[in-house]
Amino acid sequence: MSSLLVIGECMMELNTQPDNSYARSFAGDSYNCAVYAKRWQPTLNVSYLTAVGTDDISEEMLTEWASEGIDHSLVMKIEQAQLGIYIISTDDNGERSFTYWRKDSAATQLMQVLASVGGADAIPYFDYVYFSGISLAILNDKDKNALLALVNNLRRRGAKVAFDPNYRASMWQNEEHAKFWLESAYQCCDIALPGLDEHNVLFKQTKPQEVREQLHTFGVRESVVKCGEQGVCCYGGNDSFSHLPFTPAENQLDSTAAGDSFAGTYLASRIVGQSRAESLENAAKIAGFVVQHKGAIVNKLRYQEFVEHD
Repeated sequence: MSSLLVIGECMMELNTQPDNSYARSFAGDSYNCAVYAKRWQPTLNVSYLTAVGTDDISEEMLTEWASEGIDHSLVMKIEQAQLGIYIISTDDNGERSFTYWRKDSAATQLMQVLASVGGADAIPYFDYVYFSGISLAILNDKDKNALLALVNNLRRRGAKVAFDPNYRASMWQNEEHAKFWLESAYQCCDIALPGLDEHNVLFKQTKPQEVREQLHTFGVRESVVKCGEQGVCCYGGNDSFSHLPFTPAENQLDSTAAGDSFAGTYLASRIVGQSRAESLENAAKIAGFVVQHKGAIVNKLRYQEFVEHD
């Protein structure tokens, strides 16, 4: 059984309802990726590394993870710490906006508490590791270094590392700060899943080939460049190339977790040996389904019905 370790933060999600009430769930970019990876390949052993509190809501969240088949045996628990919270609002076109309360959340203290129990020595072997720019952005700079050191340690043990920059300008001091840490993360990874739009903002790149060339200089072996209406361009070793045209969803209701579900499905497909082209098709299919539903994590039964009948 192949194994995947996902590192990041899961928060309490409050999704605005038509009557201005809120539907509560648990989500976060890396956690969303973990859920969709596990759902696509149930035989995959998916573990989540983060920190939570010891309050009732944190315990409810761990119960929810278990219902998704996500292993939480590595989760660090911190007394008197709390979960981050965010609210999703969507406009008439399904585009989302977020309001966050995550300063000093338990997950922002992950690397400190992990160090107290042995650091990398407390983490067993995994075949694959996934983290994101948000996994980095929530940490102070000292802990960012510690996270990258952990990832490099796991990579030296034989894990393949996947990274999605998932750039959010408000989470960084400025563009130069973001560029430094995202470039540092690229140097730790084997598979990168950047968006052309974020590379345009940060690196002034307008073509997927330019993104691929930059990532190649960092030693990235597999680059999956998401190009919006231009589709997805995937580059591998020996100049191999796959392109998947963009197919809009029939009814885009909420774009939350579109990229996360894409990443999780793509990784799960690659981990079990599917080709890049097959993995792109799988990932795009699931992302196109997810955006037609409110919230990050689609009802499990609806997901299963879609996969079984598609």
